[in-house]
Amino acid sequence: MVFRSHCHSGTGICNQLLCGPQQKREAGALHQGKRKVEEKSMNLKILLINDKLHAGGAELALQNLSACLTARGHSLTLWARQGDRELLSRKYPPSVKYRRLPFWDGPCRRFSPQWFFYRSCRLLFEGFLLRLRKWDVVVAFKEGPSMRLAAKLRAGKKFAWVHTDFKSLHWSAHSFHSPEDELACMRHFDKVICVSQAGAEGVIQTLGDPGNLCVRYNPLNVRAISASAAIVPEDCVRPLGRPLFVALGRLSAVKRYDMLMDICGALEKHFDFELWIVGGGEEEEALQAKLRSSGIKSVRLLGNRDNPYPYLAAADWFVSSSASESHPIALQEALVLGVPVIASFCPAVAETLDSRFGLVTGADSASLLAGLRRALLEPALAGECRANICRFYDKERLWEGRLREMYSLLEE
Repeated sequence: MVFRSHCHSGTGICNQLLCGPQQKREAGALHQGKRKVEEKSMNLKILLINDKLHAGGAELALQNLSACLTARGHSLTLWARQGDRELLSRKYPPSVKYRRLPFWDGPCRRFSPQWFFYRSCRLLFEGFLLRLRKWDVVVAFKEGPSMRLAAKLRAGKKFAWVHTDFKSLHWSAHSFHSPEDELACMRHFDKVICVSQAGAEGVIQTLGDPGNLCVRYNPLNVRAISASAAIVPEDCVRPLGRPLFVALGRLSAVKRYDMLMDICGALEKHFDFELWIVGGGEEEEALQAKLRSSGIKSVRLLGNRDNPYPYLAAADWFVSSSASESHPIALQEALVLGVPVIASFCPAVAETLDSRFGLVTGADSASLLAGLRRALLEPALAGECRANICRFYDKERLWEGRLREMYSLLEE
């Protein structure tokens, strides 16, 4: 190793000195010191903001991202409106710090006494507490109140996620005075990350282009999904001699499980089959009441499951009746487990589902009924789709590749 020392120009002499043992030790110490500085600089203080700790696909993506970022040495703090310590300990790494947000935007009527009270408390909370600390990275992991709050914080970089298709489900509108207000909020971020091309187009068509949109698909931990599917509980028993449809997701109005139950009620008059609906949510009591009052025999509401994958893996078909999706996580989980799909149309489903792996029906009830009827009339169709999934579906790209794209944004 050679160091070149350039003397003062008055001397006009350049010396070349061979590096001895002492110089080597000093150079090695310098290199180690630089590496430690670089490692320290990569230990980012990251704040993640979301309305819930656990609910649906967005929260599953949040849990996966939290685990990966802590494994890379970053310090994570999570702010959420709904959640508790017990849920945090089950779903997130132990090093993640959690703070429950006391004030949150809600759909209460503007200029009502309740609106004035919550607005005053929220402004005090944001103004005097939230701006005191500067973070390396702030992430609003969902649109709406999370995004509005994150835009006001001090940070080296800010990112916002959009997990819905604004064309069909613009629920975040209640958090802003106008579409122009929401678009201006988006421009406070370095990047606004949409989870599909359909989601990005939905933002542009509904609000306009903020100029900082990008698309990053949510990572799916393929190995964890497959390993979890192998842990089969006692109540996960396929019906003997009957086709099994499985629907998986949060029980909310947009999933249209009431419509799916009506479809099954019509089909069970002519076919012998079962539908399992796995998930919990705000529509659970209404769906239970509908099941009792309607006399539908083919549908089982299994409720929320910490490990839904054995039920999904048992299916002949996964069924999605959702009216709106931005990045259908459960659909991709079904494909990871080799389960063919029947899904009602929305742009993100068409973007995600190859026609070799299942059926995309029309968005209306009659079209979805026709899709399920075809599956019941053509039992060989499920086997053909399974073979195509096994042969052509590249599930390995769902994890490592997507994670690298996430890291390139958050850590660059």
